[in-house]
Amino acid sequence: MLNRFINSELGPWLGVWIARVLPQSQAYSFGRWVARLAARREDTVLYKAVRSNQAVIRGLEYDSPDLDGVVETVLKHAATSYVDWFKSVAHGKQFVEQSIIVDDHILDDAWNASSNGHGVVYAGGHLSNFNMFLMMLGTRKLPVQILSYHEERGSYRSDNALRQRFDINVTPISMGSLRTAIERLKQNGFVLTGVDRPDTGGEKLDFFGHRVQLPIGHARLAVRTGSHLIVGVVQYIQDGLYHATGPRIIEPELTGDSDRDVLRLAQQTINTLSEYIIERPDEWLMFHPVFPEAMPD
Repeated sequence: MLNRFINSELGPWLGVWIARVLPQSQAYSFGRWVARLAARREDTVLYKAVRSNQAVIRGLEYDSPDLDGVVETVLKHAATSYVDWFKSVAHGKQFVEQSIIVDDHILDDAWNASSNGHGVVYAGGHLSNFNMFLMMLGTRKLPVQILSYHEERGSYRSDNALRQRFDINVTPISMGSLRTAIERLKQNGFVLTGVDRPDTGGEKLDFFGHRVQLPIGHARLAVRTGSHLIVGVVQYIQDGLYHATGPRIIEPELTGDSDRDVLRLAQQTINTLSEYIIERPDEWLMFHPVFPEAMPD
């Protein structure tokens, strides 16, 4: 019941209302209380997905006692991130600028590539408060198109509506939005999408020693439009403050075999993201079962 409400279309709007009316400390307390409730339900898909994902990235078995309490830790971090995101939505662009520190090259590399005749694809992962990164792009006036999850329903619909308050161009993945993204990149523009959620339309990639069907659209867009690629991640500093970082921009290797080049770039991207996940496993907020074989029957 609790999970269904959180994922409903009403859930994010209620979150913004709570963030607006409660002092920040009380909003954190409320969010972490909700996280504790959710973590007690060991029979839910949410619990099993988080625990199995954490087991794989930590090199443990699902039943390992070393994982006891990990689900609650991950969900509490998610609750904190959501409170800060909802606070930003409630209080505006100045709050966003105060809430995230951005490495200069994350934006400078993109503008330089565009100035030199290349589009830029940002590839992101579900690390910490990635919504804050998206809103930062809006406040910094980077004209980026966000390719979001294709099923715009429930909380996904509300999340996208909240993001658009910050002049973020959110387009659920479809044939039309992909055509728009291709044209944008050909005109030296910017596109962003997530890369670490299982995708039945993707390809098998090596991910923490498992073959996982993951998105490769970011790599396909980059290779086929001659664009460069940036892996962007967000890391927690303290309550209310985050760090946007990542490696320097990647110029894809183009051999003339586009299919092979796409898979190579997609694997390079997920390898890079894996390093950041290993560094801060508690901050990988992936609530879908990425490694189904690691879940209990």
